[in-house]
Amino acid sequence: MQSNEPPRKTPGERATIHDVARLANVSPATVSKVLRGLGAVKAESVARIHAAVRELGFRVDPLAANLRRSRRSIVGLIVPDFRNPFFGSMVAHFERLAEGSGYRLVTVSSAEKTEREAAQTEALLDWRVAGMIVVPTDGRPAAEASLLDQKVATVLLDRVPDETGFDRVSVNNVEASAAVIRELVARGHRRILLGPSSLDLTNMRDRVDGAMAAARQADIVEDIEVLLCGPDVASAMHAMASRFDEGRLPTAIFTLYSPATLAALREVERRGLVMPRDLSVVGFDDIEWMQVTHPPIAAVIQPVQAIAEVAWAQLMQRLAEPGESPRTVEVACELDLRGSVAGPPA
Repeated sequence: MQSNEPPRKTPGERATIHDVARLANVSPATVSKVLRGLGAVKAESVARIHAAVRELGFRVDPLAANLRRSRRSIVGLIVPDFRNPFFGSMVAHFERLAEGSGYRLVTVSSAEKTEREAAQTEALLDWRVAGMIVVPTDGRPAAEASLLDQKVATVLLDRVPDETGFDRVSVNNVEASAAVIRELVARGHRRILLGPSSLDLTNMRDRVDGAMAAARQADIVEDIEVLLCGPDVASAMHAMASRFDEGRLPTAIFTLYSPATLAALREVERRGLVMPRDLSVVGFDDIEWMQVTHPPIAAVIQPVQAIAEVAWAQLMQRLAEPGESPRTVEVACELDLRGSVAGPPA
């Protein structure tokens, strides 16, 4: 007969399934069945096991459980910045999708640093993940060699390279940005400022390329200005303030990521300008607060839920058919002009 005395643990030592079995006076196999909801176990034994779990504060070790199963159940997700509302919303959608598919999602941030992305990738690979979804820091996954060597099912998201051995999911950055310029030109704008973070990022380059293509068609390329705003809100605030200080403002600003949108609106407010009378503003990304400002801010809406669902479906397909050729999917954006856009000042 096993002892049902609580095991003595040193401070911080984690209870094991054997500790639960000893306290509940059952076998470890019985504990495992109950915790996984498998098999027929006597009600009194189930009650003792749950009581032991509560008393010991027992938690299943996900890595150990993952290694015991032939089917791996953890998916790793790497995003550049949790503070960015676009990525925060994306994480929430992926959590829902993972739970609905029987997977656990482990999400980490690269903090916009290639070295950190590589380290986070290696750490997730140590968890024996079933697959990975990665928003690369600079267009290519920082630990590309490890992902390929270990044959880990991987989907690259948002900032995707032109050529890669992985599945890719992004939005139609080129066409969406071109559509904004066409709308501004149709309202009479020529002097337009583009606000990307950096041209090192593939999605930013695509947005600038799309805008410039539309500008060439309208014969206003010489009037287009590109302002590099940096990776975050602080850098965007500095860049936008410096540009406003120079004077001779454009008649319209098209910011290509949300920190630049916020920075542009800050300068509009600081300098007593009125949208759209003095300046039209369009942002790429639709953050909730952009819909409740006065006037509401025109936006290129990235359908975050659809993006996440397509990427998850790609990953599930890759896990089911690992030998298939890599696929690339572009999800269409929507342009909502709202009240921050009008013709240029008279």
